[in-house]
Amino acid sequence: MKSNKMIQRAQAGFTLIELMIVVAIIGILAAVALPAYNDYTTRAQVAEVTELIGGLKAPVAEYGYQKNAWPTAFIVSTGTPAATELTATITGKYSTVTTPMTGTFPAGTITGTMSSGQASTKTVTFVTADGGNTWDCTGGTIDKKYRPVACK
Repeated sequence: MKSNKMIQRAQAGFTLIELMIVVAIIGILAAVALPAYNDYTTRAQVAEVTELIGGLKAPVAEYGYQKNAWPTAFIVSTGTPAATELTATITGKYSTVTTPMTGTFPAGTITGTMSSGQASTKTVTFVTADGGNTWDCTGGTIDKKYRPVACK
């Protein structure tokens, strides 16, 4: 009988070294996971500005071909835009499209700026040389590791 009680007591808990090993493993996993998580959240925030500009590519190109010039402003309004303006969504939670098209048709640039988040104040530019048929989004100050694959 005594031996059964001792066996049951010996199996009742964890030793201090076992608990310390578990804590060390969790610490190592956290040290690796937190920087990766920060990178993923920054990439998601940067994706917003590329989506905002991506939504402008077709209307800007159409405007350019119809008027042989770029629009002078993007407005956020339900009203009728002026003859040289386009109605567009240019503001998100983490970013804004800061300037209208710059350049002379058919070459031009749209710039978006991160307004908050981990890449705050960084920019991304979409550049076209052929009236909006093709766009290059590798310009700007946002680090390559945070850009979408198409913009690296």
